[in-house]
Amino acid sequence: GKLLSSPMTQLRRQLHAKIAKAKFPFGQRQRVEEILVQAVCHFRIYRNRQQKNLAPISGRFQFRKQVQKRGPKDKKDIRMYLLSQIHYAWVVGFQAYPNINNKDYADSPFVIFAESILLSEGVARIHTNLEEFRSYRKKQLEASGFKVVRGKVR
Repeated sequence: GKLLSSPMTQLRRQLHAKIAKAKFPFGQRQRVEEILVQAVCHFRIYRNRQQKNLAPISGRFQFRKQVQKRGPKDKKDIRMYLLSQIHYAWVVGFQAYPNINNKDYADSPFVIFAESILLSEGVARIHTNLEEFRSYRKKQLEASGFKVVRGKVR
């Protein structure tokens, strides 16, 4: 009945299928699924909260409690979070750093996997977002004193 069609069950089923399609090692699939279910849930909660905060307030005597800057900058953090968790799930699953291919080449298995999740969450411009994540990650790691060479931490 109702239990089978809960949003959480649907999300789990969708992610389970995507993990299988990406051919994650069987021993890691459950852990990867947990990482991704949690990440997508947090992403959805935060994204929905932001949309509510940006909604115009109707009515004569209501004042906006907080003034929030509009525009894509507000959504960048939550996108970077989701990308970092997809990245982390890949590292946990395959015990390897994912390849993000250049625009003129066929998509790598990681890009195909990330794209399947991002598109289902309404995140477009996959390659742009992955490249933005790569430079964001590099900046964060280098700010923490790590050396990053071609995406790998040394």
